[in-house]
Amino acid sequence: MLKVNRLERTFNQRTAGFQDINLSVKEGEVIGILGTSGCGKSTLLRVLSGLDQQYEGTISIENGSNNQIGMMFQEPRLLPWLSVKKNISFGLEKEERHSDKYKTYLDLVGLTDFENHYPKDLSGGMAQRTAIARALITEPEILLLDEPFSALDAFTKMQLQDLLLSIWQKKKTTMILVTHDIDEALYLCDRILILKGQPGELYSEIEVDKEKPRTRGDAYLSKLKAHILNLLNVEKKAAGEHQ
Repeated sequence: MLKVNRLERTFNQRTAGFQDINLSVKEGEVIGILGTSGCGKSTLLRVLSGLDQQYEGTISIENGSNNQIGMMFQEPRLLPWLSVKKNISFGLEKEERHSDKYKTYLDLVGLTDFENHYPKDLSGGMAQRTAIARALITEPEILLLDEPFSALDAFTKMQLQDLLLSIWQKKKTTMILVTHDIDEALYLCDRILILKGQPGELYSEIEVDKEKPRTRGDAYLSKLKAHILNLLNVEKKAAGEHQ
């Protein structure tokens, strides 16, 4: 589905961005990207999406086009003057914007009764549901998600994680998810890539060998979480701070 070879995008005398990233993504996989701040996670998604083309290395997409890549950001980025249904339909070709196609995706994200509402009338979770529908309506082969639930409260975040999982079960969309939330990555992803350094490099790759849907707090996932914390030196840093 997607292959990346020796990918590099650096800034400021090579003190930010990422370098030497090699990656293969299979159809239907959900890949998580974890790492400390400044290791180039969001920059990597921007390069893969085609929004940033100032990179070195090669990106090979199965159908050869970024048009089949969807992108979802940390904030919904809805157009305030458009209703929910028009925001969802915005990415369609002009001849499709006035069709009923949006209804399928409106139902998919649980907003059937809110098609005529405007962004100012929506909660944070509802706005993100609208953004998910907008990203999916163009039927992308690959969906890139840049910390899409980071600004939400814990309960809403879990609801939207379950929504994303249900969408994956129905559509089998290939996804690449950047997150700071280890529990989120373990709940949703088939593989987790650990980036470290400035510029960021691929430090480790972890396969989550547990069928989905998973149980939050599962003992196997807890062991993987401890392993990831160790890889990121989080536990060592926390111990040092208390000395």
